[in-house]
Amino acid sequence: MLTLIVTALMAAGTANASGPIVINPGGIVRLPSPKPVTKTPRPTPPQVAETPKLGVNLAAPTYYSTERAFANLALAGNWASSRPGIAGWQAFDPVQLDPNGEVKYLLPQQSGNRMLIPPETAYGSKPTRIRCTWQGRGTVRAGGWITNQLAGSSATEFDWKPSSAVKSETAWVSLSATDPADPVRKVDCREKAMAADAVWSPVLLESLKGYGVVRFMDWQNANANAPVSWATRPTAETQNQASTMGASVEAMVALANAAGVDPWFAMPWNADEDYQRRFATYVRDNLAPGRKVYVEMANEVWNWGFKVTTQAKDEGMAAGLADNITQAYLWRYAEKSTWMHKIWGQVFAADMKRLVRVIATQNANPWSAEQVITFRDTAQHFDALATAPYFGGSTLTGSRAAITDLDNIFAFMAKDIDETLALAAKNKALAARYGKRYIAYEGGQHVVSTSNVALVAAINRDPRMYDMYRRYLSAWDAQFGDVMALFSTTGPISQFGAWGLREYAGQPVADAPKARAVDDHMRAAK
Repeated sequence: MLTLIVTALMAAGTANASGPIVINPGGIVRLPSPKPVTKTPRPTPPQVAETPKLGVNLAAPTYYSTERAFANLALAGNWASSRPGIAGWQAFDPVQLDPNGEVKYLLPQQSGNRMLIPPETAYGSKPTRIRCTWQGRGTVRAGGWITNQLAGSSATEFDWKPSSAVKSETAWVSLSATDPADPVRKVDCREKAMAADAVWSPVLLESLKGYGVVRFMDWQNANANAPVSWATRPTAETQNQASTMGASVEAMVALANAAGVDPWFAMPWNADEDYQRRFATYVRDNLAPGRKVYVEMANEVWNWGFKVTTQAKDEGMAAGLADNITQAYLWRYAEKSTWMHKIWGQVFAADMKRLVRVIATQNANPWSAEQVITFRDTAQHFDALATAPYFGGSTLTGSRAAITDLDNIFAFMAKDIDETLALAAKNKALAARYGKRYIAYEGGQHVVSTSNVALVAAINRDPRMYDMYRRYLSAWDAQFGDVMALFSTTGPISQFGAWGLREYAGQPVADAPKARAVDDHMRAAK
């Protein structure tokens, strides 16, 4: 997701100005053009793109998400401690938790609480009967927006009250007693009518039909830029699949197989070689035959809103890669990406057709892509250049901030589609010079207003947004004909934007013009 970017780059003519555009926290400055890092590339023909398949970024599986992924509603958050005299829920002392995040024991008067992600029907008009089961000995009860609880020694049932709105009501489970010799564990909450062995929400699987690629950037919590190691990573047994370190590779590969899609991973910047190699090996050995994997280093290592860009800048400057911060972080990104791509290439050496190694840069600044591609041997170790050709990012910014007329706004957005795809064409031409594919790691509308969320909602709910997406996707197919991973499946409208194709899981397409446009586009493409 493009956040906190320098909006001046979107202004008319900026991207076409002479000389490299250098972006830093203080604004935009210009530097003398650097000396070429590599020789002019050999004129190799671009790889032939496969049949175009629309892709999508998957919303994070956190308890506060509006998209439920797992059948088990309890896999979206940690146990939190509550004790008399201590306000609110607090993190447990790590010594009280096992490696999977389960509570080993409770202190006197202490209880544990765990948020549940809402089922899709919680947004409707009827209550949903939920059944929670667990292993071990202890006392578990439900709390929150519930009624009609029927509790037992190894299970509890309750009705999740409906909200009849785009925002659901909350519910949780509370652990008031647990036997240290046989502690409560593997809490599983799901609709009473759902099969006990179901792994995924059937609504999620249905919503992914027609997509060819799913990007797991938010599932991996890439923007947290957390320290990671293979020894401490989330596994299939981890009870919170939405931790700081993200979801387990086992879960992501299993979902890709269940949904019949190619996974796209944004690998942790702080992962060492052992982590990269083991992750790649697991994907190679467990992804369904015939499926490809897309892999990139981190997410948007040019966006100063994300911690990874500062880290890349610091590392690049410390290593003496450049004497200015822009080339320092771009060249460090190139260096780090190439290091990772070589590892994945070794793992997939016997069948490189299954691997797509991605370099991702800023759509509005093709110069940055050239800086990355021409650094040392980067061009020899990647397969596709990706950018995020969002449209409408300047709709409510600068001199347009006070405009509220929807006719004006949609006329502007229609023009902006052409302008952003013109910039994308420059990136595609650069990729073609090196014989690489050009794809989109994110895309869609980018309308944000921190001061007028109601207007953002009106724009995204307007029937004309359907027309914008049909025009956008048709133009993409006609001009580029390769993967476009829209951002994102589901998400509420807020001061941070309106990123979801749907506002909540299961939202009728009649109320979701973006999702309806995507569905119609996929049907028309068959």
